[in-house]
Amino acid sequence: MISVTFIILLSSCAYSPKVLQGDFSTITPAQSKLNHETNVDVRWSGYIAQTVNKKDKTCFEIIPSETNQNLRPTRIIPKNSSRFLACKDGFLEPHAFNERMVTVTGALVAYTKQNVGEYEYEYPVVKTDLIYIWRKQPPIRNINVFTNFSHFHCGISFIHGYCF
Repeated sequence: MISVTFIILLSSCAYSPKVLQGDFSTITPAQSKLNHETNVDVRWSGYIAQTVNKKDKTCFEIIPSETNQNLRPTRIIPKNSSRFLACKDGFLEPHAFNERMVTVTGALVAYTKQNVGEYEYEYPVVKTDLIYIWRKQPPIRNINVFTNFSHFHCGISFIHGYCF
């Protein structure tokens, strides 16, 4: 009985948000720069390094990261990764997004050069359909089940996010 309950609890944590599911290209931001591919639907994840509001849109500079089985970004930055820009029409409050983990979906539409410090950097640009902001994860709290008897610990966490 205990093991069935535990499996149900674990399976309730292991899902990806429905809004992020679908058929997307497997190309990475770094791979896209090699051939300057455009008009490809992508689902890319990472954390926002910077938010810039322009006259008619808001653009996010995103440092890509690997994702877990739920499509949630991790803090693991892949080797040979490439930052990318994700732009959404209209004004979005920069304070709500800075340093947040996000997953974006949309069309890879262009490439642009901007400076990172004094270095000229080429960014793939995604015209976003969806920006999914992942809820900040609280520190993992371990519950010591067998105090002073064992080093066995368990903990449960749930994944929630927001869409824009």
